[in-house]
Amino acid sequence: MLKKKWVKNFLFFIALALIGAGVIVTLTIGTTEGTVVIVTGLGLMVLTQFEWHEIKLLGMEAKLRDTINDAEKVLESLRKVSLPISEVAISLASRTGRLDTATSNKDLYKLVYSISSELEQIGVKQDELTAIKHDWFYFTTFDMCSLLSNKIITILQDHHEEASKAYHQWVGNKPIADTEKQLELLKPVRDASAEIGEFRNAYWKKPYKDMPAILKKLIDDSKVLTMNEKQTFWEENQEIWNDVLYFIENNEFRRPEIWLAA
Repeated sequence: MLKKKWVKNFLFFIALALIGAGVIVTLTIGTTEGTVVIVTGLGLMVLTQFEWHEIKLLGMEAKLRDTINDAEKVLESLRKVSLPISEVAISLASRTGRLDTATSNKDLYKLVYSISSELEQIGVKQDELTAIKHDWFYFTTFDMCSLLSNKIITILQDHHEEASKAYHQWVGNKPIADTEKQLELLKPVRDASAEIGEFRNAYWKKPYKDMPAILKKLIDDSKVLTMNEKQTFWEENQEIWNDVLYFIENNEFRRPEIWLAA
């Protein structure tokens, strides 16, 4: 309504009349009463004749700019402080799971993405968010690959037990006279023991993105595992293997209903 020209003009003249009347009142009755009428007229003029988004009160724009600049500095400081604190929080939560604490995969997942979401709200960049979640990526990948490694270790332990049994049966309670035969029988025992150690220490201080390749190479290079055992292993664990590769590629679970329930 106020955008119609005749209305604005009408209210403008009313405002002028009030200002004029205020001057007369000031001269004839008193300053206080006249000031009230003048202010009313000026107020009506301001309210009806100006576009508010174009009004720049003296000094207000500069103060507002200073306030915004100060707020940006505080926000930047908050980002800088939040990043290391968040990284430590995620790292500790990820590591404490190694000590048989009650932290579940689901609770850890909620913590990581709650912190990530809050940091994103204050403008933390995606690459910085990825960096602070490194330990969670590392230990999650470690656990997923360890699940596969432990299955291999179980197979190797069976080989070790079988080879040890064969050796002890040969030795019996008699002195060993044939050292060549002894070394021959000990070799599969030692090979199985060595490979068990390799699988147990496969991921120690290794980049988490390299873990699947390390695991695959150990399996491929194994001299203890039979070809049939290797083939059967991959057939039975293909879904878990796909989960590992997906997690590394996307930093997210392929089957969260499976892994978060663990």
